[in-house]
Amino acid sequence: MTPRFAPTAALLVLAAFSTSVPAQTVLQTDALEQGQMQDDTQLAEAPGRAGRISLVQGKVDIGGDVGAESSPAQLNWPITSRNLISTAPGARTELRIGSTAIRLDSDSSLEVTELDDDSLRLRLHYGSVSVRVMNVDVVPEFELRTAQATVRLTQPGRLRVDAERERDTSLVSVLDGEAQVDGAGASLTVRGGRAAQVRDEDVRTLQAQRDSFDDWSLTRDQALVAAQSSRHIGTEMTGYEELDRYGSWSTSSDYGSLWTPQVAADWTPYRDGSWTFIAPWGWTWVDNAPWGYAPFHYGRWVQVRNRWAWAPGRLERRPVWSPALVGWVGGSNWNVGFQSHNLAAHGWYPLSPYDRYVPGYRLSGERLRRLNDWRHGTRREQQPGRYHGLTVVPREQFGGRGPVIVPRAPRPNRPEQLAPGTPGSAPPPPLVARPGWNRDRRDLPDRANVGRTGGERSGFDRMQFEQQARERGEQERLMRERNNGERLARERMEGQERALREQGERERMGREFENRNQMDRMRFQVERNDRERFGRERMREQAERIQRQPVMSTNAPVFARPESRPEPRPESRPDPRPQPRPEPGPMLNAPQRPAAPPQMVAPPAPRPQPSAPAFTPAQRNNDQRANTDARGVSRVER
Repeated sequence: MTPRFAPTAALLVLAAFSTSVPAQTVLQTDALEQGQMQDDTQLAEAPGRAGRISLVQGKVDIGGDVGAESSPAQLNWPITSRNLISTAPGARTELRIGSTAIRLDSDSSLEVTELDDDSLRLRLHYGSVSVRVMNVDVVPEFELRTAQATVRLTQPGRLRVDAERERDTSLVSVLDGEAQVDGAGASLTVRGGRAAQVRDEDVRTLQAQRDSFDDWSLTRDQALVAAQSSRHIGTEMTGYEELDRYGSWSTSSDYGSLWTPQVAADWTPYRDGSWTFIAPWGWTWVDNAPWGYAPFHYGRWVQVRNRWAWAPGRLERRPVWSPALVGWVGGSNWNVGFQSHNLAAHGWYPLSPYDRYVPGYRLSGERLRRLNDWRHGTRREQQPGRYHGLTVVPREQFGGRGPVIVPRAPRPNRPEQLAPGTPGSAPPPPLVARPGWNRDRRDLPDRANVGRTGGERSGFDRMQFEQQARERGEQERLMRERNNGERLARERMEGQERALREQGERERMGREFENRNQMDRMRFQVERNDRERFGRERMREQAERIQRQPVMSTNAPVFARPESRPEPRPESRPDPRPQPRPEPGPMLNAPQRPAAPPQMVAPPAPRPQPSAPAFTPAQRNNDQRANTDARGVSRVER
């Protein structure tokens, strides 16, 4: 190289280096972003419980978070934490989480703030929601909040909550059961048939009212009664209520309980639906059938007499939820012919009870054991190259922005000859996942357009953009902190004012209570004195009446036994023998004075007897003797 070309070569080298460094920075940043997104989703263990959208009437939207972009709701769409469901005027929707039913009326917005194995927390931003809780184990886990009140159940039942139908007002109506309502500095228990109207500073109770929305909810509860399914799989397996209407149950000695859907003979599981990437699980199956939730997120599929049947496995109180119980095959090293083109392909097949489920997300060993532990059958390894129910689509289908709609995906030319040698893994996440699935990086631009415009470099400065994004985030954080501080100060002042009012009200009620007690005591003392005085007067009147009352004789004769008395002396009679004649003397001629007659002694008067004895003939003779004298003459005649 000549000396005069040396400066030119140095400039070219510097230009090439300056061009390659930003490109390398972009690629490294993209790799770090993708790795950080995957680390964020796998940092914590994924929850083992999820809900579903079981009914969509009208325009219903679902989003990943408040403020995030939403999309039309789809039947059997999984519901998890931080989902926001909104209904347009005239629309309604229903969510099912095990045996719990949540129904949203028209022009309403409901956020699932937390849904995991131990809690179910909702927030109603506006509109009307009807909630029915059947299981007593769900009662302590349930909580519903509005801007004015917090509602918790104390026993299973049915309640309805209206928020902002009237400005700054929440109405909690308990149609069945019992609930505790906290709001406006008060806490009260609302029983069935009653309602609580909560404002910012006022709480009052009233009679619960029903309307067409309540009647519609009650009709849904009566229609979705699955008695057979509840015996085979329980009521906490989400989607159990649809199985009795679309299939039949049987029992197998190899697999236990089996459910056979009412489908065509050539039907295959996991072919009529779509794959959607939902954090933190990853690729999740959403089936199109109305019954297509429980059989694709719990249990396994088996072939019995050349027909597919679903085996739910052992009966559990609350089974573990999975995004899709399938095995993956293929990948970048497996090419399949699609319409005269060989393309890299991905395939999946339903797992049988003999296959082991390998999740692509973080899962504890205890939950993994429950997913792979089967009471019936003996586990055996799947034969290489034999995958019953295998479905294959081009690999590029999993790299787009939206879901993978399986019925519309291309089919291989000769599916009967597909036999990959080794199992594969789940497809990687899409380049642009579902809006809102990673809300922490919502402000970052699309990586396909960073630093490029029509294949050439633009004037976009990545470092400056990130700095501006950090500044905006810091400003938003400061603004939120200031707003939170002002709100907390305002709430503290309002709380102090409420406390003062409540204290004054308590003192006033205490004084009134004491006055009422004093008056009650005085009234009781007066009444007691009156009763005592009346009793004394009554006793005195009775005593005087007894003294004035004459002795009344009874109609029956009273016979008294006379006392014993001495017998009368017998009358002396002259001796009939002849007496000697006295000698005459001076006294014989004297006149004789007649002798005095004998004196009769009256018997003593009889004493009164305490009672009149029964009349007998012997007593009659005694009474006759008592009423005669010694000569037998009756005293009455005499």
